[in-house]
Amino acid sequence: NQSTKLYDRTGKILLYEIHGEERRTVIPLREIPDHLEQATIVAEDDNFYKHIGLDGRGIMRAFLKNIASGDITQGGSTITQQLVKNSILTSERTFGRKLKEAVLALLVERKYSKDEILELYLNQIPYGANAYGVESAAQTYFAKPAKELSLAETALLAALPKAPTYYSPYGSRKEELYARRNWILDRMAEKGFVSQEEKDRAKKFSLGVVPPARRSIRAPHFVFFVREYLSGKYGEEFVEQGGLKVITTLD
Repeated sequence: NQSTKLYDRTGKILLYEIHGEERRTVIPLREIPDHLEQATIVAEDDNFYKHIGLDGRGIMRAFLKNIASGDITQGGSTITQQLVKNSILTSERTFGRKLKEAVLALLVERKYSKDEILELYLNQIPYGANAYGVESAAQTYFAKPAKELSLAETALLAALPKAPTYYSPYGSRKEELYARRNWILDRMAEKGFVSQEEKDRAKKFSLGVVPPARRSIRAPHFVFFVREYLSGKYGEEFVEQGGLKVITTLD
């Protein structure tokens, strides 16, 4: 699903963004900063470019913890498995679902390249606050496109998918969020993605997260007239999820 955007007559000034539960704008991997890709990999699946969709060590570690607890509390999921769970399956914690997830992950790895899988993943996963995918997350939290994010900002975004509500920049667990961000920066330095100096500077960087607020609407009467027209012509669901780019007559 992608948001529908209403523009003025030039196609450059955004009047309003229409979306349902998922606010998303899909972008190609070339527009996603290398640091955001690297931060995501060290946070979620540092063997991503080596495995075939499943990580044996991660699965065994999760299996032992689940046996010890008597419940499915650990997933051991790779990025490919998370993509499958978020785009095809559900989040139910059952062994049956995990088996389906594993089989589908192997099939996805046979069909798509690693870069294609990473691009799909970064455009699919939730980052909280109805933001799905890195472009929507960048606009939501930093009011800028993903390609303009700094190292500190990419590390913070990479910290969110593990538990978007728990680590929300708008929530009460700021210390936990920054601790996870700093852990990701440490891991990036260990892997050689950033220097010690870059890591230390990013840790000290004060992040200007945009406060949650009602999204502004330019020319609201006109915008709602256009939205009503679109919904009548194409249906509300398609308008909220179809990713339309609507050029209006507004000067």
